[in-house]
Amino acid sequence: MDHIPESELVVFAFDPDAMPEPRRSVITRHAAECATCRSTLDFFMVAEDDLSDVDVWEPVMGSATHEALMSYAARIADEDREAEELLQPLFDAPAKAAWMNLDTQRRFMSGGVARRLSAHAHSVVLNEPLDALTFADAAISVAEALPDDTYPAKAIYELRGTAWKERANAQLLLGQCPEALESLLRAERAYRHLTSPSLGLSNVALVRASVLYEQQRLDEAAAMAERAEHGFAHLGDDDRRMTALFARASIKFEARNLDDAAALFRQVIEYGESMNSSLWIARGSSALGKCEVHRSNLGEASMHFHKALALFREVGSANERLSTEWGIAKVLLQGGKRSEAIRRMRDVAAEFETRGMVTDAALVGLDIADALLALGHPRQIVELATRLFRVFTNAGMLTGALTAIAYLKEAAAAGTLTPDDVQAVRSFVRRAERQPALLFVPPPPGNR
Repeated sequence: MDHIPESELVVFAFDPDAMPEPRRSVITRHAAECATCRSTLDFFMVAEDDLSDVDVWEPVMGSATHEALMSYAARIADEDREAEELLQPLFDAPAKAAWMNLDTQRRFMSGGVARRLSAHAHSVVLNEPLDALTFADAAISVAEALPDDTYPAKAIYELRGTAWKERANAQLLLGQCPEALESLLRAERAYRHLTSPSLGLSNVALVRASVLYEQQRLDEAAAMAERAEHGFAHLGDDDRRMTALFARASIKFEARNLDDAAALFRQVIEYGESMNSSLWIARGSSALGKCEVHRSNLGEASMHFHKALALFREVGSANERLSTEWGIAKVLLQGGKRSEAIRRMRDVAAEFETRGMVTDAALVGLDIADALLALGHPRQIVELATRLFRVFTNAGMLTGALTAIAYLKEAAAAGTLTPDDVQAVRSFVRRAERQPALLFVPPPPGNR
């Protein structure tokens, strides 16, 4: 879960009516779910008597006066209201061409437009990463074109850093890892201009950990996640700290350190329960379910997955729900209910395809291939591989993954396909997303 920018929370605290809809409703719902933003909002709501305290406001505003803060808040509110009016028609009818060259159109040149674009990119990134990339690029073009002195205390650099960070988030989900690392460098440079860059730099470390994780640079990823966790703990930001802890747990899971991973995921669930956060309970439960699948504790895995799925149907992203449904299908597959597992996996793969998550769709397809192989249906594996080849081609992913899928098809057609072959293709497809130049080498006959 990301958080509402403090500039927006200030406006909401002092004059909620100045915040345009639907952003006002978004903040209301988010603050009800997010303990960190609720705490920050509560602070601003009770802070009016302290606005003359230099130690409180000078690092942020460059001025210690109540009037200066209120003037700044009013300016932000006006910018955000105008940005909402300008951008909402484009959000309602998105077309990539509409977001090109915004920095050449004077009416779009405001911090409000950059803030709104970054916020919208973040709100859609899990479900629509391609759209999120478009919105983040537009936010960058506006934020970078604005003068450095647009706001006091170099606050323009927060807009720039956030826009670049959102670009990296979208690139991460699209498998563009080298490009995401470059975007994070740009975000880091921007945040370092701020008087208090700790929050921005901790956010960068957290996203960088995720990118390094996707590249299988697990030791580096763990170090970045730990850096982010310590940064958030120092700031007293428990919700973000938990995000970093979840990343550390995921890295341990990837390294198959299942006991330590499970212990950390239980901490996530306990945190969610203590904060009455359905989202954290769901995320921790789904991840713990995956650990139990690998430890062959199918009953416990099923319990955790179903708990998570019930919550994800109310909160969370479509991708998180799909991943949990995939986990339930894996439990059925390992439990010998192969036909039911195949049916569920076909539905999951189809929805991943619809959302442009082609690598996930292919990995689900390979689980289906395992089930079909166990059922003795090689002809259906040929049809499956043909479809996967077409999906990758249509998505423009002309990598070694196509060779791997072609190998799967040929081996199935020849009747020589083994579970080890499927696993070799699965491992390669996962790596190919992170390393597009990688070449597929079929396993030697002796290893099949």
